[in-house]
Amino acid sequence: MRGLTDLWITVQNWIFETFVTPVIYWLGQMAWYEPAYNAVEFFMLGVLQIAVIALGMRFFERRWPLEKSGADDRLVGVDRVYTVLNKLGVIPLAIFAITYPVTTQLEVVMRGWGYAPPRLETVVPWLRDQVFLSFLLYFFLYDFAAYWLHRAQHGLAWWWSLHSLHHSQRRVTVWTDDRNHVLDDLIVTFALVLFSQLVGVQPGEYVSILMVGRLIESWSHANVDMSFGRIGEKLIVGPRFHRLHHALANPDEPHIHDHNYAPVFPIWDILFGTAVFDGKTRPTGVDDPAVDADNGKGWVAQQVAVFGRFLRAVTPRALRAPVQPGLRPPAE
Repeated sequence: MRGLTDLWITVQNWIFETFVTPVIYWLGQMAWYEPAYNAVEFFMLGVLQIAVIALGMRFFERRWPLEKSGADDRLVGVDRVYTVLNKLGVIPLAIFAITYPVTTQLEVVMRGWGYAPPRLETVVPWLRDQVFLSFLLYFFLYDFAAYWLHRAQHGLAWWWSLHSLHHSQRRVTVWTDDRNHVLDDLIVTFALVLFSQLVGVQPGEYVSILMVGRLIESWSHANVDMSFGRIGEKLIVGPRFHRLHHALANPDEPHIHDHNYAPVFPIWDILFGTAVFDGKTRPTGVDDPAVDADNGKGWVAQQVAVFGRFLRAVTPRALRAPVQPGLRPPAE
């Protein structure tokens, strides 16, 4: 294990010194030296995640697919683009560049007020020697916040106009998890970073939680009818549990997708009454033709179209252009 750790650090140092450091010096941005070094590790972890998805998770999809291959397979291509852009840090880097000055200033303000984020180890001293348990508890706190943010994405019309992109995919696979609008990612990331700062999650813990959580979320979108077993499915979100959240609404179940919100731990859905464990197989997608039109578009076209939905959602009705006859008005 020590050998693998040393190899990882050696590769990280080589990438940083060979490709990143010269650019930082050339731009005269030495203040970004440490964040840039951490960004290299984020990039390397992204490569590792893509390998796990492509070689590991895709094996199960190919071997035991829930939905057989068909014409809709071509819709998955754009989701791969989302995965590459997110896992390799292109989108997170842009978001980080926006949020880093804000969160840094916030930290300065909190210190000026004499506020030190509470650490679980301070409240419960014996946790200091329980590294894994401490990590798990912070993971629970992070997932708790993510659960409520996810409910807000569905409950607020303006936020749903962005998040609907994630649900518009008719062909949900391991590549679908990163299918999000950039503005949606920015809002969620900022909220989770802020929450993590307030509860005392350290930067290293945050990255670890993010990486483990995102891999579990990628697997939960897999095109397979699998769970972690009768007891395990109550502990960790699996494909069977989460696929219901992507179910296509119908007259008998108009709000079926308003269930199973939890990213990693189903306990939040169980506690707050949003869990459904019926094991039924349902088609995925959305029943709104305007949102379903995301299918078939490329990454840029989707980003533009969804931003248009967002603008319509935040624009007062009186200022909107009249709806043409035969066209469905934007959802409220």
